[in-house]
Order: sequence, then C-alpha cells, then structure tokens
Amino acid sequence: MKVVRRILAVAVLVAVAGVLTGWGPFAPVNGRLVAIKRAVTRVVEPAQSRAAAQPKAQHEKSQQVTKLQTKSKVHKHKQSKKKKPHTPVAPIVAGLKLNRTYHYHFKATVPPEGRQAFTQAIAVYNHTGMVHLVAGRAKHHQNKLTLGVYRKSVASDQPNVELGRGGPGITQTFNLQGVHTRNTATASLNVAYERGYGESVAIHELGHALGLDHSGNRHSVMYPLDQGHLELSQADLRGLKRIYQHHR
Repeated sequence: MKVVRRILAVAVLVAVAGVLTGWGPFAPVNGRLVAIKRAVTRVVEPAQSRAAAQPKAQHEKSQQVTKLQTKSKVHKHKQSKKKKPHTPVAPIVAGLKLNRTYHYHFKATVPPEGRQAFTQAIAVYNHTGMVHLVAGRAKHHQNKLTLGVYRKSVASDQPNVELGRGGPGITQTFNLQGVHTRNTATASLNVAYERGYGESVAIHELGHALGLDHSGNRHSVMYPLDQGHLELSQADLRGLKRIYQHHR
C-alpha cells in the first residue's frame, strides 16, 4: 500500500513538473495556462490603467473647463460696455408707466412772451418722439400739463435767482382693470426776471413736469443753473426714455 502511494505521489510530481515546464505530452496544457494567464492580464491591466488614470483625466478636463470658463468671463468682461449715463428721473415717477400723451393749456395770466417760450419748448420735446404734447383740456383720466407764470424776487446780493418751477403730480386710480397712473404736471416761469422768459428755462421746467430731475452735467438742459441749452442732450433723451420707453 505504501508502495502504491509513493508511485502515485511521484506520478503527480512528474505531471506537475511536466505541465509547468511544457515537457512532452504536457506541452499543450502548459500552453493553455499561459494563454489564459496572458488573456486575463490583457483584460485586467487596461481596466486597472483606466481606473487609475480616470481621476487624473477628469481633473485635467475639469481644469480645462475652468480655464475656458475663466477666459470666457474675462472676454465677456472686456467686451461688456459701460452703461451710458442718463439724466436722473424724479423719484415720484420712477418705476411708473406714464402715458406719453399730455394735454396742455396756458393759464390766463401767461403773457405772449411766456407762451412763446413754452411753445418752443413743447416743440423740442415733441421732436424727440418720446412724448406727445397736444393743446387742449385733459379729461379726468388723461395726463394734464398746466403752464403758468409767477413773480418772485430775491435780494440783489444773492448770487443766484429762481427762473422757474416745474414738476409732476402723480395720482393713481385702482379698479378692476388694474392701476391707472395720471400725471397732473405744472411748469411756470418767473416773470420777475427777463431771463425767466428764456426758451432754455421753459425747456428745463417742462422737463421737470415730464419727470426729469436735476442733472450734474452742464451739457444737460436739467442742470440746476441755466446754461442756455436749447436742445436735449443724449443723457436727457435716455432719462426721458426711462420714463416713457414702455410706449415705444
């Protein structure tokens, strides 16, 4: 029995050695084992390489996108244009939807010089196409513009004098159709001074009536001190557009 076991053990050892070395009849078996080992290696190693390389590739891709986005933002920043300045809008009309049509009338006390100054100023604003000022009495739901004069003198030692007044008067009506906004505006010239009859003064006060506020730009008709401007500046037009652009 012991002899048989020894013979079997020797046979197993010979078979194993033959398979590993590819000796004799065991050569095909050895070839299959090598092929299987190589095949497994080809499949596993590329997968391992991809798995190991994937975080790096994703990181590189992420960096690339970040760089592209950064360049895009910088390019956009370079291309972005600064907003052009506009003449300020009176707080009382800011954000409101005012109708561009106004019905204006003169008070009986306005002399011919005052009527002429206001008529010329009205032509200036109508020429912009942003507002439409028409002569006549306004109905209860229409924008109204009352043009007048007043007299106010100041001491002779005062450096500045008041040449006119103007401003909007906003009323709102709420009904089932929504909110209706009406401007009952006024503009007046100070006849205590000859310069009060100036067209530039009438343009300034009419601008207040339509919703423009004072400007710090000397080229604007809305500059607090009369500069004699007879035309609206581009900033004045942009300010007017902010009030009435929803009707354009």
